[in-house]
Amino acid sequence: MHRGCAPHPKGPRLNKEVTATFGVDIDHLHALGAVDPYSKQSLDLYASGKLVSNERLYFTLWGCSELNQSLFEPKTRVCKMGEPAETAYFIINGSALGVQGGHIYRLGPGSVIGLAEGIGGLGYAMTVVTVGAVQVRVIPMHSINVTLQTMSPGLRGIVRSLVMRTLKLKAPPPLLK
Repeated sequence: MHRGCAPHPKGPRLNKEVTATFGVDIDHLHALGAVDPYSKQSLDLYASGKLVSNERLYFTLWGCSELNQSLFEPKTRVCKMGEPAETAYFIINGSALGVQGGHIYRLGPGSVIGLAEGIGGLGYAMTVVTVGAVQVRVIPMHSINVTLQTMSPGLRGIVRSLVMRTLKLKAPPPLLK
């Protein structure tokens, strides 16, 4: 607390401005002809080398037939901070707001919700609510965790480092020790 101020009776106050925004410019991808991840024009664009890394990652997950697709209605809570991250979500289309403490994050296409937390066996780092309709790919953590158990120690170490860096952890989560 600062200067003897009492905490706000309804919890921490939110910063009224968005702290950070992330999203792939899908309008740009559509202008380049990528409207369906399986079309010849889209596949040619992917192979051309004209996409930057976040666009390539978006493209890969957008077209991943192994992940189920789901649709969240406007003003729907996707996840709640602290609850076990049993499912991760990759936003294909639409936008959501993430609230973490007093910070607000605008999440758009290409944003991944809960993956690092789920891999680490932790709770969601933020509460996420959709702004409008949001189309996602669903990433079930149980299948990733099975894969983690059979990974080589080197690969497992890379995953551990990525999770710790992403979540700003000082020690590895129990699931990755």
